[in-house]
Amino acid sequence: MNDRIVRATAANGGIRLVAVLTTESSLEAKNRHGLSYLTTTILGRAFSASLLLASSMKIMHGRVTLRVRSDGPLKGLLVDAGRDGKVRGYVGNPDLELDLIKISSNKYSFNFKKALGTGYLNIIRDNGFGEPFTSTVELVNGNIAEDIASYLYHSEQTPSAVFIGEKIQNKKIICSGGLLAQVLPKKDTDPLLVSLLEDRCKEINSFSEDLFQSKDNLLSLIKNIFPDIDDKSISEKARTQEVRFECKCSKQKSLNAMRILDKNELEDILRKEGKADLVCEFCKNKYLISCEEIKAMIKN
Repeated sequence: MNDRIVRATAANGGIRLVAVLTTESSLEAKNRHGLSYLTTTILGRAFSASLLLASSMKIMHGRVTLRVRSDGPLKGLLVDAGRDGKVRGYVGNPDLELDLIKISSNKYSFNFKKALGTGYLNIIRDNGFGEPFTSTVELVNGNIAEDIASYLYHSEQTPSAVFIGEKIQNKKIICSGGLLAQVLPKKDTDPLLVSLLEDRCKEINSFSEDLFQSKDNLLSLIKNIFPDIDDKSISEKARTQEVRFECKCSKQKSLNAMRILDKNELEDILRKEGKADLVCEFCKNKYLISCEEIKAMIKN
């Protein structure tokens, strides 16, 4: 099944629920960037988190940028996600692998905390008009879900629960996704709603396993946690949306980037290389700027 976002509400519209599947987008990033299992997992989690945040934006061209600046060997990450379901991103050290850590008697997990280290999570919300809203919080433990929950609590003062996970079998990521449950702003002073949210989320023992068992049926995943969703509160068109890895880079944007260079720098490139190969950090697409194109920039 293709990656998707599914939206629902519960408690008579008092709780907003969003689930996202990012399996194919994560695998696309893995192939493009040559990611390890660890970095595929981390970037996939960042994809899920940024798409969940972007899902609440009012306009389709609204975007969320998620950036991690930290001292860990991952060397940071950057993800750009849109309300339209398009997502792209990269990590600083794509082939990083670390030993797994034991979390119970027979379970192991990736060492997210060591990979990201200590640092900050920066979230930028851009509605396409006015100044983007920027907020920064300290990393909690690097597993992305708790870091996003911390951001929502400190920056938006919204009672929220965030679950992000993945399942790996036979050395392959077979599912990746996330779930966001929020008490809506107009209802966030209702203690009964906050208590309901907390109680339902306590029933989730392993989100990764729940995601796997849902067999890509995100509405089923939501109903397992909130069986009393408001089925008719959201139109069928608004309820589900496609998600995909897609970059906004182009040959024209590469030419525009080259034009920022001054005449001496362009002449130096022409003299030493005779051309320029530009690589997009987000998707690794390559664009050749020919000798003739560089000469035209110098002339102009």
